[in-house]
Amino acid sequence: MTTPLDTLVAALRETASYNPGAESAPEAIVWCDPNGEFLTLIPTLRERLPELLTYGDHDLATRTGPAVWLRAVAARAVPSVSIPDEATPILYLPGVGREVLKGAEDCPTLLQPLVWFTVAGNLFGHVNGKDWTLRAFLTSDRGPLKLNIADDASTRMALSHASLRFCAKPLEELKGKRWDADALNALLAPDLAADILDWMEGVFDAAADPARFTAFASIAEKQLKFDPRKLSVQDAARRLAQREGNWADVWSRFASGMGHGGVVGLLGAEEPATLFENAEAYPKQNLKGEKELRDSLSKLESFSAPDARSRILELEGQHGWRRETVWAKRGEAPLAQALSFLLEVAKARPLQAHDGNTLAEAYIESGAAVDFAAMRALAAASRDVDRNAVSIALRAVYLPWLEDGANALQELIRSGGVKLQKPEDAKSAATTILFVDGLRMDLAQELARILESESLKVVQSWKWSGFPTVTATCKALVSPVASLLSGPPITSDMLPVTSEGKAATKPVLYKLLEEQGWETGNALLADTKLWAEAGRFDEDGHALGARLAGQLAAGIRDVADSVVQLIRSGRAVRIVTDHGWLLMPGGLPKAALETGLAEPQGKRSRCAMVKAKAHTTYLQIPWTWNPEVFVATATGAHSFFAGKEYAHGGVSPQECILPILDITASGVPQKDIGDLKTKWEGLRLRVEVSGATDLRIDLRLGSETSGPSMIKGGRVLDDKGKTSFLVSDENVGHTACLVLVDDNGTILAHRVLKVGGE
Repeated sequence: MTTPLDTLVAALRETASYNPGAESAPEAIVWCDPNGEFLTLIPTLRERLPELLTYGDHDLATRTGPAVWLRAVAARAVPSVSIPDEATPILYLPGVGREVLKGAEDCPTLLQPLVWFTVAGNLFGHVNGKDWTLRAFLTSDRGPLKLNIADDASTRMALSHASLRFCAKPLEELKGKRWDADALNALLAPDLAADILDWMEGVFDAAADPARFTAFASIAEKQLKFDPRKLSVQDAARRLAQREGNWADVWSRFASGMGHGGVVGLLGAEEPATLFENAEAYPKQNLKGEKELRDSLSKLESFSAPDARSRILELEGQHGWRRETVWAKRGEAPLAQALSFLLEVAKARPLQAHDGNTLAEAYIESGAAVDFAAMRALAAASRDVDRNAVSIALRAVYLPWLEDGANALQELIRSGGVKLQKPEDAKSAATTILFVDGLRMDLAQELARILESESLKVVQSWKWSGFPTVTATCKALVSPVASLLSGPPITSDMLPVTSEGKAATKPVLYKLLEEQGWETGNALLADTKLWAEAGRFDEDGHALGARLAGQLAAGIRDVADSVVQLIRSGRAVRIVTDHGWLLMPGGLPKAALETGLAEPQGKRSRCAMVKAKAHTTYLQIPWTWNPEVFVATATGAHSFFAGKEYAHGGVSPQECILPILDITASGVPQKDIGDLKTKWEGLRLRVEVSGATDLRIDLRLGSETSGPSMIKGGRVLDDKGKTSFLVSDENVGHTACLVLVDDNGTILAHRVLKVGGE
């Protein structure tokens, strides 16, 4: 890859050539630059030419000094300046023309020590005997490059500003194109949208980078009809909000990112000029909408469930559009986001309950999604003031739905239409079991989605829980040693016991598992039986209450990571759980503890022990581990404790319909692929991805992975996971998506970047 800088270096050194048979070697190369047109290139040239000396005020670091010092250095008489033995000193004289040196009698006194080199050295310049100008060196038919650069004042000015960027580009990108002021300015300011936003942000101005600012201002004046040298950043904010002409492209750039907080502040001072102007660009309009929505949701407290559902549908029509605005993407419209999930809850239909299987299938098919929508609505509202409004809405539409589902299942159990799980039903051929406490069906479905996105195969099934739906009773029931346990005639802790009469606490259960050949820690061999545990949904639920909703996404991701590690070790994994739960911000309705019921202990707020020969109006169900022991469940979605936001132990689809996930590798070996590492060298992009040998890289136009290819189908990574390719200069500054794909076209990784770099 040859650049104009490479050519200039070669031309300077070629000037030192001579005919040994007829001439003596030149003592120096004299490079006169009357107008200082090459000055911006000199710092870069110094790095490549240790023999380059500059005329000017003395500065040893830049090998610069007066004429007498230059002559001494050229004679290698200054020990502090080292010039390679084989190199001929190059004397760069900015502001000095060769005619000044050649006119020896009229030459200024300070330059006279260099006159000798016009005889004993060689002059660097055009073959016609004139000094090179920058444009002439680049364009002359008798020069080394012969590039096509316009010859007008604005182009010459733009070339002086962009000379270093221009001369560092590969010649293959420069030839075959006419370079005028606009094209040269675009080299310094290739991304107008980014530059105008940076200028508005205050991180880019004329003082920090005069050349770049001049180029940027010229482009902005022409393309945006806006001169940043004359107008203010607030003037720019008004035009940005209105998005007329090319300002729409600037808005798209602003809207696609999360930075430019200063620009947000400027927009905050603007308001629509007319009622007909699109309001989505104005932060004040979004904040006004959030306040209106908060007030509207808070008023649902006095609505009936049908009226609350209708009102939420109305609010969606008024505020749903704000989810598509830049403010929503920046997290400034949490209630508009929560509204989309509230809408799902409001549209929920009662679960069909002709029989147990019908109810379970309806819950799995659509009911669990309602639960997850409720959780996401709460998670979207991180501020207390917003969470309170969402909580009121959920109590208006979600709580009645929970009540209906719980009552329907309780009635099926009362009539014998559903039989909850018994110890003899707990059989499994799985050899790797991952127990997740409190993995409710909606969480399991989201977990399955994540695992499938990791190219794993997931088979989902379900079963009924034991009773009561508490960990003490149900964890042992889903373990592979359930058949070795039984229930004592009297219990207060709901724990089954071993044949030795020991309560099946976690240490006792683990010991029993190990006695039956199950590993309970990290198993080194993939063919050994393994019982592992992950997740803390139940623990967090009891500790956090309704705030658990904000932790669910991270918790599900943690469980997914545990599964992936087990799969990569060569195992097939079965995920089981003990119970689900109910969650209602503000607390579940209170159920009175009737005479004859034993006070529920600790975390058991949805069930209570029935004393011997006692009568109660609540549904009584035999304890899973001993049918002679009865436990009462709170009616519907009620709790025996007031104010309980998170609870389990009773009967509801959420608590009793348990997910089972069987996960295996998809059959395609999973590569351990590293990050996409990229580096722009002009318009050449170098890519490295560890572990991606023989996979394909493609660069696609736009920020989406589905855009058109910019490199005709992509490139295959070599055995080191590396490749490189050139991109057309027509795409400089455009957004592109770099994608890594396998032979089947599956996208394994992607990254959005800007053509040519930042």
